Amino acid sequence: MRARRVVAVVAVAAATVGILAGGFFGWGVLAEQRADAAYEVLDARVESLDDARGALEARTRSAQGEADRVRTVVASGAFAADTDPAAAPLREALVSLDLALTAAGTHQADEPAADEPAEDGGARAVEEPPVVIPWQVMDEAAEVEAQAYRANVAANELLTAAETTAGAEEALGEAEVTYFAAVAARGRAEIETNALASRKSQVDLGYLLAQAEDPAQSAAWHGGFLDSVQAGVQTLRDSQGLEEAELADPALETRREIEAYARSLSAGVELDFVWAPEVSGLGEGWLSGTAETYSSDGGWSIISLNYSVEQAWAEGDENARAIVAHEVGHTQFIRESCEPLFTGPVFSSDHEMWATAWSIGLGYDLPGSGIEAYGRPSDEQIATAAGCR
Repeated sequence: MRARRVVAVVAVAAATVGILAGGFFGWGVLAEQRADAAYEVLDARVESLDDARGALEARTRSAQGEADRVRTVVASGAFAADTDPAAAPLREALVSLDLALTAAGTHQADEPAADEPAEDGGARAVEEPPVVIPWQVMDEAAEVEAQAYRANVAANELLTAAETTAGAEEALGEAEVTYFAAVAARGRAEIETNALASRKSQVDLGYLLAQAEDPAQSAAWHGGFLDSVQAGVQTLRDSQGLEEAELADPALETRREIEAYARSLSAGVELDFVWAPEVSGLGEGWLSGTAETYSSDGGWSIISLNYSVEQAWAEGDENARAIVAHEVGHTQFIRESCEPLFTGPVFSSDHEMWATAWSIGLGYDLPGSGIEAYGRPSDEQIATAAGCR
């Protein structure tokens, strides 16, 4: 009877040990599974953190470059003197972007270090002990889960900082477009107001305003560019003032008469005039002129004449009229109806022979038409040039 009792006790004890061993083993398996899963999550979180870090770095580089460029605009003399309502929002948008960049830098500096994942793509980089101690593995898994959580929080903070910086950069870009559109609108109004200003001053300013109107060229919107626009406006105003003064000066009446005559011949090609003691190295005693012609911007030309032309005109010398006609002739080849005549086989784009023939065609068969300097064109050339009227 006693023997059977001992056997029963031993059997119960063995069964208990078996159950405990099985439970211990199962606990260990669960602990191992939790740890492996935690490491896989950590790998993913660290990868997301690296992506977020790269996104913020890229955004701050872009935004910092934008802020630095716009800062030169705000620091320029032209901006400081600008009372346009569009100026203040640009200044405020720059401040907002600077604050966002400062905050982004703080996030980068405060970013917590996350344990790097194992190089084998997520497997636990640990040496397996002879016996798995479940509670130790559970503690390890809990710590890895905490690291993954911290990495996730850090990644979200970096992404939020990148989004905030991107928003501030976009707002700055919009404020800048609005500001330079206002600058361009004021410039266009200046051109309309200063209608007597030289065509060159109008064209030069027009190119700057076209750049200010085009957001695709915003990379060139810096302080120096804004100062150039303001300088262009001032040049326009100065030209207007000079023209008004010359129109009111009776001593320059002959020049006004010459310029009016030239414009009456130019068939819509706009003319600027430059008067100088010498032109092409020729001064007193010589009639000399040049024409610098542009087909762009509706077609225009700068005609330079020396003072001798003015004097000869006042004295009634027809050669003065002949040379003025010659210089206007230089401006005509850009006209649609005249360009084929100029480039065709009769002239083959010979500028001087064309201008001389054009002047002769107006009745100035004189040395001043260009005959003295370039020779007399053929009758065919004179007839062809006469077709450009």
